[in-house]
Amino acid sequence: MSLIQAISHTIKKTKEIRLSKNIVSYLICVAIASILWLLNALSKDYSAELTYPVKYTNFPEGKFPVVKLPAKLQLEVKAKGFTLLGYRLKTSFLPITFNVSTYTDHIQPNKGILEYTLNTGDIKDKIKNQINPDIKLLKVYPEKIRFKFAVAKHKKVAIHPTLDYTLKRQYILTHITTVPDSIWLSGPASVIDTIKYITTAPLHLKELSKNTSRKLKLLAPPDCTFNEESAEILLEVEQFTEAKHTIPITPLHVPDFMNIRLFPPNVNISYEIGLSKYDKVNEQDFVFSIDYPKNSNTNFLEIKVSKAPKFIKNLTYSPLKVEYILEKK
Repeated sequence: MSLIQAISHTIKKTKEIRLSKNIVSYLICVAIASILWLLNALSKDYSAELTYPVKYTNFPEGKFPVVKLPAKLQLEVKAKGFTLLGYRLKTSFLPITFNVSTYTDHIQPNKGILEYTLNTGDIKDKIKNQINPDIKLLKVYPEKIRFKFAVAKHKKVAIHPTLDYTLKRQYILTHITTVPDSIWLSGPASVIDTIKYITTAPLHLKELSKNTSRKLKLLAPPDCTFNEESAEILLEVEQFTEAKHTIPITPLHVPDFMNIRLFPPNVNISYEIGLSKYDKVNEQDFVFSIDYPKNSNTNFLEIKVSKAPKFIKNLTYSPLKVEYILEKK
């Protein structure tokens, strides 16, 4: 490289360095200006809407709400940009608490229902005391909250576990035990009267081959409470075998002056049973019957299962219907 080329290259590099320094200086100035603009903007007052959760406490003793109370309040507020920005960055808020007992003096009975309508504008000061003092509260939505209470009712209801399971090959479910099997439920009479049982959180099990126990959460019906939070569910499982018998068919409601002959007179049955109970079942534990025909034009009579052990599974029988002949004695 010649001397002239070297000098030219050096001058070019010097210009590039100066240009880079100018760009960095420019960017720093832009950043400082932006920060100053942001600080100035955030120091001003702005209007905004904030959403707050609501918590209700101290309901009238022995009463239950019969209408759904709002779970959130929309607050129209005014505050400095800094304050509002801090609230926007929050992921959760402490709930605004309503002490319902402070309004019970205003509750009026109406056809067995206690009612009171609260104008939220009348309690703006109480709400403001529960939020940031740097925020000016302008309006509250909804503007009215309607309280309705009914007399409490208590009822004992069964627990029905929600189960989804599969069994390993050659295994059967012999019994399901729930402890406790029922609980006392409390709530508005209009709700309690419609409830026949309560359910548990769902339980999913696969390929069961042994006894299994789980504690499941109880699911509360709307506006109700109960004295237990969970129940112990036991699923009893064992290997099974197939059993077969031939059982005579029993005619029912036959008049004293008539005889009925069946073709065939017996029914062949098969079922699955746990090995531990196989020797405890015999033909006398089953009754298969037909009803005396009300219409003589009927050619076949349907066979019904009148008696069978509750712990057997997949009971099948053949035939399902029989022919018959009626004879006078």
